[in-house]
Amino acid sequence: MKSCPQFLRLFILFKFSILAWGKELPNVVIILADDMGYGDCEQFNPASKISTPNLNQLANEGIRFTDAHAASGTCTPSRYGLLTGINPARSGILNTLLARGKAIITKEEKTLGDLFRSKGYRTHMVGKWHLGFNYPNQKKNKWTDQPLPGGPVDQGFDTFFGIHSSAGSDPMCWIENNRFTKEPTEPFTFPKFNIKGESITVKTKTAFGFSVEQTSPTLVKRAVKIIEDHAQEKSNKPFFLYYASPIPHQPWVPMKEFAGKSGLGPYGDFLMQMDWVVGQINNALKNAGLDQNTLLFFTSDNGVGPVAHKLMKAQGHASSEKFRGMKAHRYEGGHRVPFIAKWPGKLAAGTTSESTINFTDFIATFAELLGINPKEEFPSAVDSHSFLTALLKPERRFPRPPMVHRSNAMRIEDWKWIHPDRKTTFEKTKPRDYELYDLQNDPGEQTNLATENPKLADEFYQTYKEFDLEIKLK
Repeated sequence: MKSCPQFLRLFILFKFSILAWGKELPNVVIILADDMGYGDCEQFNPASKISTPNLNQLANEGIRFTDAHAASGTCTPSRYGLLTGINPARSGILNTLLARGKAIITKEEKTLGDLFRSKGYRTHMVGKWHLGFNYPNQKKNKWTDQPLPGGPVDQGFDTFFGIHSSAGSDPMCWIENNRFTKEPTEPFTFPKFNIKGESITVKTKTAFGFSVEQTSPTLVKRAVKIIEDHAQEKSNKPFFLYYASPIPHQPWVPMKEFAGKSGLGPYGDFLMQMDWVVGQINNALKNAGLDQNTLLFFTSDNGVGPVAHKLMKAQGHASSEKFRGMKAHRYEGGHRVPFIAKWPGKLAAGTTSESTINFTDFIATFAELLGINPKEEFPSAVDSHSFLTALLKPERRFPRPPMVHRSNAMRIEDWKWIHPDRKTTFEKTKPRDYELYDLQNDPGEQTNLATENPKLADEFYQTYKEFDLEIKLK
């Protein structure tokens, strides 16, 4: 391929991309849940105690991926990897990096918004950003009447409506494009659960008209309006919508329609509301006549939070299903997430794929679909590997290059190599300190096989060592 003339390479890319689907470019929608575990969706957990009818329907209409992974086990790095195609471990991206008061994504790092905009798409983001802005008071989460540089509208999105972080994080007010809308001045309290599972009350201030209870339904209305407006305009331009839901992350404040509905407490109720969100967007596409030409994805930014994991386990619901760990863990429960892809008439409905995929792979996948050469046009997305073939042939399992999970953990084929202490730097570890699991036969990571496979364990160590040398911390 490298020896082909430039025009021939572009022709080959184009021929085997969008022309295979027809002349019209598809709309693309990504719905990202917040802290929803693999086992919190009935289609991924046959023993689930929580009803998710809309997600069940979506899975019946599309492909269910059982080996899909968030880019990290926590919010900020996971979203960074999804948008940029860069493994956050390569840049040292952690939630704590927001404390610097700077935008996480730099100008040199292109995003999904940039990719779709380059093909003439209208690009929209609705929901939780959590990747920082460049304004003086961000360190203390203070409100400002000044512009918010470095946010979605500076990272490839034409419009943004949403919140800085979670619905319970200051400053508690809306952001429209690149400005906070109203200053939080109203005294406000809301419930939150501590690590013991005890309900506590948080006191803060909120902008007039903003409340944690109405955050999710307000955002859903905005997403639906974008879809409806696009249909009414009958635009020749397709659209990309990234809907980053703030739920079921704490605070758990379900709408009246869902309060008490699950029988498992507010987290279970909030999961049912998250399912409703998926139904609202999926049905909006159908009602607008856009679903036949829309590629719709649903997934979660990481595994279930520790408080929810504990409370649900006590009631017989396994939020991580058979997997070990939860949010922030490098074991499977921290980053293996529910993942569904739907495109009527183009993707096989009601199917399951066992191919291994990662959030970082979105850029390369869409690039291949749209006839873009990612290495030339999006060179910063170094950890993105297209899973388009897996979408086309879900019955086959396709391999993926080595996949690093945060620090000192890596997946190659069905083997998982991990250091038990997630806070120890690689330089302070030794090869014999690591665990090795056969995920094909031991998905719960219960039997350490490092001693029985010393050569394989050493190969993992050397492969990760090469990756570690490439790390450039922000």
